[in-house]
Amino acid sequence: MVAKFIDVASYQPATLEYFKAARAQEIKGVVVKITEGSANGTNYVNPQANKQVKNAQAVGLIVSGYHFFRAISVKDAQEEAQFFAREAKKKGLKTSSMLAIDVEADNLTKNPGTLTTQVNAFFAELKKLGFKNFSVYSNTFWMKKRLLKNSLNSQTFWLASFGTKNAGISCAAWQYSSTQIIAAVKTDISVDYSGKFTRGPKVDKNQAQVKNKWVDDLGVTWYHEKGTFTSDSAIFLRWGAKTSATKIAVLPVGSIVKYDAFAHCDGYVWIRQPRGKGQYGYLATGESSGKKRFSSWGRFS
Repeated sequence: MVAKFIDVASYQPATLEYFKAARAQEIKGVVVKITEGSANGTNYVNPQANKQVKNAQAVGLIVSGYHFFRAISVKDAQEEAQFFAREAKKKGLKTSSMLAIDVEADNLTKNPGTLTTQVNAFFAELKKLGFKNFSVYSNTFWMKKRLLKNSLNSQTFWLASFGTKNAGISCAAWQYSSTQIIAAVKTDISVDYSGKFTRGPKVDKNQAQVKNKWVDDLGVTWYHEKGTFTSDSAIFLRWGAKTSATKIAVLPVGSIVKYDAFAHCDGYVWIRQPRGKGQYGYLATGESSGKKRFSSWGRFS
């Protein structure tokens, strides 16, 4: 079963009873809003944060923190990171805690390259201040249209998409509802595909990316390889390397797909198709034997 976590701001309670109720629903983690803007600008600190962090930790939840981003320049982004880091430490979060940046404010630039640069400046400043684990929170539309997904320094994505079967693109966590009732209060709830929000920081250093392979947010090992695949039957192209992932299209017999990586996952061999602007499609090319490199429903070249 995929673990779940909630996120809270000043709208939700800070009581021990509230977090006990969350645990009773098998919630494993919580992301607490810490700050918004910078000390020189919005200067907002969640007045509930101290107690929310303390009481969530008291019932055994994995606690992360998030910052609502309002920067309009690189300098603003750096100042916001400093403000967030300072307040996160005050609230009891460690340098190993997961820190998320909430990117969805109306005032943010509509230039994807500029916004991506500002978000990366925020992460770089957090890293200078000793923090190690970062994620980007936004919705699926913003990740596709307002940010350059593949150019972000953090490749841990926590995406909101309500009323859908999944987030629509590969991500570490999916916020699927804002109306989960906990202790009679509406609360945002997410599924944690990666464990980064519900298991705490990883201690296995062997998960690091190496030259010819990497491990994605779902724990799947991918191998770099460029080539083409020609299908012998009609196959679904999907937004993720899962048979449950949303379908992009049905590729007819004889379709030629250019790919840049492959993986063995859930009994199938998958390939990744670059689709431009940092987006990818995923195709199951056949059943995986677990030993052979490919067992395909088509031909590779």
